[in-house]
Amino acid sequence: MKLFRKKEIDEKDISCLNLVPRYGLVKPGYRQDLSSKRLLEFAYLPDDEKVVLLGSMDGSYPYWISETDIGDTQTNTAIVESMLHKDFSSFTGMNGELFRNLKDCYRRRILVSGNDVKTPFDHGYAKEQPQYWSRFIAGDICFYHKRLKNLCRERELDGRYLEFLQAYLKKLETETTSDPVKDYESKKILMDLIRSEDYLYLSDNREIRDTYIRIRNVISKLHNTYMSIVR
Repeated sequence: MKLFRKKEIDEKDISCLNLVPRYGLVKPGYRQDLSSKRLLEFAYLPDDEKVVLLGSMDGSYPYWISETDIGDTQTNTAIVESMLHKDFSSFTGMNGELFRNLKDCYRRRILVSGNDVKTPFDHGYAKEQPQYWSRFIAGDICFYHKRLKNLCRERELDGRYLEFLQAYLKKLETETTSDPVKDYESKKILMDLIRSEDYLYLSDNREIRDTYIRIRNVISKLHNTYMSIVR
């Protein structure tokens, strides 16, 4: 998804950054009421200092998909402003290509409903100042990325954390019992711990990042097996 590299863009041209048509236009199976709430998502691409921004009503039918430089807060502010306030009538689905592009990325959500905004950041936004939310969000996306990178460096321990990840991987791949449900439940605390370290999707240490991705894939398989049984 390396399509746009322009650092400055006029606000009226922001729509040209929207990749929704690339993924194929679809007709949603239910009414998209963007007047009630909007879900903004951001996903950091690990190697390119890029952020993918998505806008939808509930995560199912994006009306906006773009890729920009994380540090280009001017463009990102204009994009978020459009995502928050513009009317959209073209949508795409969360199809296979889009899912694959975002699968191994650090991804978070921002929910905007009326004059309320919920973010993954460590602080809130004043409800009385919605005119500044776009700028705040773009700035926080940039700052948050730097914080996550610092978390990675602390956790990596100059590469020594790889040994722990490899031990986690081996433990998760080893059956504790012939009962898949009990096996899953015996590993749940470890899986919760590993999920809490998803900033490792951004690790500059390729071996640590790849091992973390392998672990998450194992967790996904364990979860799917567990859910298929207990449903």
